[in-house]
Amino acid sequence: MTATKSPYLFEGQGSAIDDYLKPKTDNPKQTTNNSKNWGLFDKKNKQHLTLLSQLRTLQWTVKSEKWGEVADLNRLSDFLKSDKSPVNKPLKEMEPKEVSKIIECFKSMVVKRYK
Repeated sequence: MTATKSPYLFEGQGSAIDDYLKPKTDNPKQTTNNSKNWGLFDKKNKQHLTLLSQLRTLQWTVKSEKWGEVADLNRLSDFLKSDKSPVNKPLKEMEPKEVSKIIECFKSMVVKRYK
């Protein structure tokens, strides 16, 4: 049995549920499970670009001073490391068939979100 978190007053932006479920770290740029970012992608790979577009459609984005709003690769990394991911590997190490599974997973998430 896992220990539950104690409730607290949410004083931030966005969803209180997302904030509650998000693990707290001293460094917000650091990923939770491992220091290696599994969400790093190859900008020349069409499948990786398709996955990035799915992230933007789901609004998994963060503000960037240089580029405005960009896909949240840390959140993607945490997803790929989680039990919810159909393939538990870094994105750059996946075979094309495995990346297709991830893309289909995100397409399903988009359909469920905007249905």
